[in-house]
Amino acid sequence: MSIFFRFISGIYLKSFFIILIALTFFFVGIDLLLNFKDLPNSANLVFLYVLFLACTALSYIMPISLVFALIICLINMIRSNELVSFYALSLSRNLVILYPFLWAVFFCCVFIGLNFTPFAYANDYKSNILNNAVLSTQSSSIFVKYDDKFIYIESLEPLQNEVKNIKIFSIDKLNLNQIQQALKARFKDDIWLLENANELTTPSELKLYGEGLKIENFNELETLEGFKPKIIESVASKSNYTIIDAWQSFKAFQTQGVNTSRVKTELYKLIFAPLFAPFLMLILYQFFPIIGRFFNLAFISFIFFVVTLGTWGFLFLLTRLSEGGVISAEVGIIAPVLSLAFVAFFILYKKKF
Repeated sequence: MSIFFRFISGIYLKSFFIILIALTFFFVGIDLLLNFKDLPNSANLVFLYVLFLACTALSYIMPISLVFALIICLINMIRSNELVSFYALSLSRNLVILYPFLWAVFFCCVFIGLNFTPFAYANDYKSNILNNAVLSTQSSSIFVKYDDKFIYIESLEPLQNEVKNIKIFSIDKLNLNQIQQALKARFKDDIWLLENANELTTPSELKLYGEGLKIENFNELETLEGFKPKIIESVASKSNYTIIDAWQSFKAFQTQGVNTSRVKTELYKLIFAPLFAPFLMLILYQFFPIIGRFFNLAFISFIFFVVTLGTWGFLFLLTRLSEGGVISAEVGIIAPVLSLAFVAFFILYKKKF
């Protein structure tokens, strides 16, 4: 079996990497032609732009490259009568597709794993270089609510995990209890550290000759535990998430009673969207002929390419509708992938007998 695995895997992987690299160059080339006049006058930034553009392209290209590679692999094996030879050597029909399917699942898992890392920010970096000629932009004039606090931030620097001119208003039953403010704060060890901060505390009861306004100064003041910079940035702008950021933002928004549809869509898209490719491969494989003598292989491959692009386009449309709030993320992202999985394994089971 190891011989069959190496042989089939070699053909499939060669096709996959050729298609992936070709489509990536095509994607990058078209984008550069469209945006060449807007690129910054810096060789370093242009190089970074191309790098981040290629990383962004993977989210679109990688899944369909997996399916295209299977189509080309099977067409070549049918044309050279290798596929029918495998069956003659007692290799089962399901075992032939098992090897490409496992490779597709592996690459999807690798891609999902990359979405746990700053790789997921590639589109943000690309847009910042194109629009502002910098790697990271500052979000300004942010006003958010976290727990029982209202927070104003004049500017946020996400890469440095720092904010400038922050004011925190603590409210209890519509009464202002406390104000914390500082010209600079940094996020460290899951907590914000306000530098050279001052804290104003109002008395719990306003009485004549009673306790007055209390003012304290601190070299360093700890506050807002768990309020991560990425949560602030997601409120201020439509930035991309890593899976960890999306999960933490989802929990934070859910706790605060904020609408979580957008962040939930991003989370599902990062985890489930690429998985349509392996299941589509299982479905298409069942309709390939064993030999090409009685079939027009060029026409068959064309039909399979069109079906692949049509399926990918339909799923992409559903994802966009989910991002716009037209349909729920469960209906637009999870349900189609599960439907493909059900159809794939059902056909696989029926063809077994």
